[in-house]
Amino acid sequence: MTNMNLWLVQPQRRLGPAGLIALLVITGLVTPLSLDMYTPAIPHMTEHFNADAGTVNLTLVGYFLFFAVGLLLFGPVSDRLGRKPVLLAGVATYAAASALCALAPTIWALIAFRVAQALGAGAVGAVSTAVVKDAVVPEKRETVLSVVQVMFVVGPVLAPVLGALVLQVADWRMTFWLLSLVGVFCGVMALLFEETLPPHECLHGSVASSLIHLGTVAKNRGFTWFLLVAGLFNLPFMAYIAVGSYVYISFFGLSELEYSAYFAVAALFTATGPLIWMFASKFVSARKFTSLALGVALATGISMLAVGEASPVAFCIIMLAFALCESAIRPYSTNILLSQQEGDTGAASSLINFANTAVGSVGMALAVLPWPNFVVGIGAIITGTMVVAGVLWVTLLKSKVPLVGIKEATTPGSPRVVANGEAIEAGEIASKGR
Repeated sequence: MTNMNLWLVQPQRRLGPAGLIALLVITGLVTPLSLDMYTPAIPHMTEHFNADAGTVNLTLVGYFLFFAVGLLLFGPVSDRLGRKPVLLAGVATYAAASALCALAPTIWALIAFRVAQALGAGAVGAVSTAVVKDAVVPEKRETVLSVVQVMFVVGPVLAPVLGALVLQVADWRMTFWLLSLVGVFCGVMALLFEETLPPHECLHGSVASSLIHLGTVAKNRGFTWFLLVAGLFNLPFMAYIAVGSYVYISFFGLSELEYSAYFAVAALFTATGPLIWMFASKFVSARKFTSLALGVALATGISMLAVGEASPVAFCIIMLAFALCESAIRPYSTNILLSQQEGDTGAASSLINFANTAVGSVGMALAVLPWPNFVVGIGAIITGTMVVAGVLWVTLLKSKVPLVGIKEATTPGSPRVVANGEAIEAGEIASKGR
């Protein structure tokens, strides 16, 4: 534990480093559980509320939309008020709204409570990524992000399986009671959490004015360009999450239990993605690894089009190869993105999570287009998306746009950062001011 204490820039006397990581992992699971855990119960909810499928689907669409809004808004707010107040408000809202979802008397009440739940989850998601940069020393940041961010990949795969298990013993309302308990547990840990944003780094001015810093971060071309390249990996993955059940059950004719087994196995293997990067980083740079990941991902798209329809095993293996690429680049790409900004960490965190959510929603929409079948659709989406990402990546590397951690040229001990959109030496920050 003593060695782990050296990971923290500021001590967490009540949580400790292990407790802080546990809090970040659990908050990373909040949204995957909220989005996907109750999806097996949607047919039962349609019957219970005597509502059409389109209306019930608003409980999913509304959550996704307002979760993205919450991500965008509350990161900059945490730069002004601090991480802990926003985290506490977020988990309290999430826990209360989840309980109200379980008690919802009508479908429209459920939709309204899901919106409130999503805003709370958005606040939690925006703050958690910022806390990693605030609290963890740079050389350990990728390790922590590897643990935390894998939940964004594994969660959407495991959540429907957990939801199906809940339905074996209870109705759909129990899913929301469990989510409320998750929120209460996060709230207890958040009370023990000690503020990681130093008072002298808090932004001044009104809360509304802090939102302007979203634009400051977005103007950093290296940040925005690399965010798009890395974020495009999430598009095909969320397309798979959206229609995976149809592929296994409707196309390949598997039972619900067999479908759950395929998803669970895929989730376990996908969790090893960050470990692949941690091993590979001893031999290759982030720049070379990104190029390799893009090439492998493109090959999986072509393979899916060629042989993905042959069997569920072939489909699963090819999709797993792509998911490993996606989960491997997440930790270091997030770390690189956070490193582009000396300040405005909350705003940067908001934009990172918002971009991944927005790109993922595009993937979910593309997945249900009238493809010959969903396997062909996923193959086409992977192939097309990786071609676009590859072109953007090559163009970025050939451009003069600075990108800390990928193409900067600095001497040891003098890292380059970006302050107010301008690349400067770290030693100059004090003289330039925030």
